[in-house]
Order: sequence, then structure tokens, then C-alpha cells
Amino acid sequence: MILAGAAALGAYEAGVLEHVVTAVARDLGRARVLDVVSGTSAGAINATALAAFADDPAAGVARLCATWSGLRLGRVLRPSGIEVLSMIAGLTAPPSRLQRALRLRRARGGLLDPRPIIDLLTASIPVDRLTANLRAGHLRGVAISATHVATGRATVFYQTAERELAWAPDASMTPVETRLGIAHAMASAAIPLLFPPVDIAGDLYCDGGLRQMVPLSPSLHLGAHRLLVINPLGVTPDRAQEQARREASTSPLYLAGKALNALFVDRLDVDLARLEQLSGVLRAGTRRFGAGFETDINDELARDGGAPLRAVTAMRIDPSHDLGQLAADYAASPAFARRERGLVGRLLRWLGEQGQTRAGDVLSYLMFDGEFAAELIRLGRADARARHAELCAFLA
Repeated sequence: MILAGAAALGAYEAGVLEHVVTAVARDLGRARVLDVVSGTSAGAINATALAAFADDPAAGVARLCATWSGLRLGRVLRPSGIEVLSMIAGLTAPPSRLQRALRLRRARGGLLDPRPIIDLLTASIPVDRLTANLRAGHLRGVAISATHVATGRATVFYQTAERELAWAPDASMTPVETRLGIAHAMASAAIPLLFPPVDIAGDLYCDGGLRQMVPLSPSLHLGAHRLLVINPLGVTPDRAQEQARREASTSPLYLAGKALNALFVDRLDVDLARLEQLSGVLRAGTRRFGAGFETDINDELARDGGAPLRAVTAMRIDPSHDLGQLAADYAASPAFARRERGLVGRLLRWLGEQGQTRAGDVLSYLMFDGEFAAELIRLGRADARARHAELCAFLA
């Protein structure tokens, strides 16, 4: 299971997961249908929850959906004076006493206070069960992608049931075997400038979506040969939307949304096409040269120090509706006005008034609101239900 990032849109993934671990699992006749979980950003939070409840996925996803649905915008998007002051100090030459005070407070710079989210995740996800589930064989491996601040390299924190896993660093990522916890999920979800980076073993890490928005590669390294990908950003605009976006292309809000998309949107289509091409070569070679073709190829690759190849199949689930449009409609609704009356709520209502084309992308990332999350969960559940037969065949 590969869970992409997209900030508040992670609630959509929870809806898809709910259908997979209940209806699909029921029709397949087994409680557990997933054995490798990989996530980035908000997907890392969902992946951690899924792994912590691998012995009872239905109960875990029910709690995950309840957590998303219980969000209150004012509690999640809470400005942090200390973190903002730290950002300003990084651009100026503040007095040494202030610098020492900021270091003592462990301020790293960001607009928002991460503590409410940390408290929420700590209360909702029994992360210690993750290790127990791996040991019991309920799960094969978990991978959380983050970005190493000092070098900008993709880093994959992973935990596996195998005692030894041959996974060497390469030009694209650095794997780090560790005991996963809330800190790793928070690091993966720490959107630059919005949330401060997270200190793990003396190094700072931030949003994994900067380098690896849809983490296909970690799942392959953990032994997966079928990939079920949930990507909340997978909607393709129609012609009317494309024309509206051309007309709004000079709007600062529109450009801010495009900047966020540039950070978050991964080359998923290209990666999946390459996987399919490679798998096609292996299948064609087996037909032409016999059942030993794949083994012979991998033996030759091993002589040159290369990693083994294997055929991989993938299925992706994308939203059937534009989530930016849903966010803009919700921000402009009376229900949201009644629910959120604070400064952050007023700001998002103003963004909603700018319309979906200009501000929908920005809004969809920031709408950490329980009622909006419930809408996304319902949509994810419906999209998965519409492909129920295909999911059953894929996971059978």
C-alpha cells in the first residue's frame, strides 16, 4: 500500500483504506490484505496508523477516520510565536541572549505549532504496536519518506520483519533502518515554512514530498511485487478548468497553489510507466526463453553488483472529483462559517471567496477541518467502492 502526501487531503486516503480493509478483505475471506506499507507526508501518518493496527486493520482504519473527522482547524493550524520568531532570527542578527533562548526552546522555524498534531497522533496511534505486529508476522515492512534538511536528499526510515535487508544508499535516496515512531511521521509531514523540521538523531528532516511524493521505490525494496497506490492529487482538469486556470495564471494565490503542487506532485505516471515497461520485458523474456529467464538475468546483474529485477504490477486510485473545488465550496459554506470563527477560519473563508481556480489548490492543502475531512473520506470510500471488483482481483 503506497500512500502519497498532500497535507489535509490525506483524509481521502483514509476513505479508500476503509473500503479496502473492510469490504475487500471480507470478500477475499481474510482480515489482512496488505503486508508492506509506504507513506509520505500525510500519507506517512496514515501509514503509521495502518501499521500500528496491522493485527486489526478494520479497527485501526476506523480510528484513523475518526481522528481525521475530529480535526478542528483552529487546533491544528495554530500559529507559533516562538517558531515565527526563530524564522525572523534566521534572517537577521538577533542578540546572543535571544539566540540562546531560542535554542533552549528548540525552536527551528515555522509558522505553525506542531505540538497539537503531535499530541493528537500520540493519543490516536499506539505506535509501539508496530514493532509487535512486525514480529508477529502481521506486516512485512513499513517505510516513511522524509527529506534531510542539510543535504536535501530523500531519506527513507524503515522497519522490517527481516533481520537483514540488503538496501544500500544510492543516488536517489538514503535508507535508514530504525524503530519507527511518531517523530518519523511528523518529520515526513513537516511542510517547509508551515511546520518546523523535526530533529531525529541529531539531524533535521522535513516533508518527504519534496523528494518522493509517491514512494514507490521503498515498497519495492521491502519486497512488494504488487503496488496499490492512492494519490489524492491525481485529478486531471477538464477543458473548462484548463481555460479558467489560464485566465487566473497571474493571480498570486493561483501561483502559490502551483508552487505547492510543484512541491507535492510526483512523476507518478513516468514511474509507473517504467515499472510496466520493465515488467513487460521480464514477461516477454520468460515467454521467449523459458522460466529461467528472470533468474539468469538477475544472476548476471548480481555479478555486476546490480539489484535484482522482478515483474511488478500496479493499481492506482485517484479522486473522481477535483478536491480543490470541494475545498473552495466548503470554505464558502455556512457550515464552515459556523464551525470556525477564529483568525485562521476567516483567512480560509476569504480564500474560498476567491474561487476554486484561484485558491482551490492552496485551500485543499490547508483545510484541516473535520467536516471537510469527512467529505474526503466519503469520496475515497465511494471511489474505492466503484472499483471493488478490480480491487478484489488485484489483491486476491
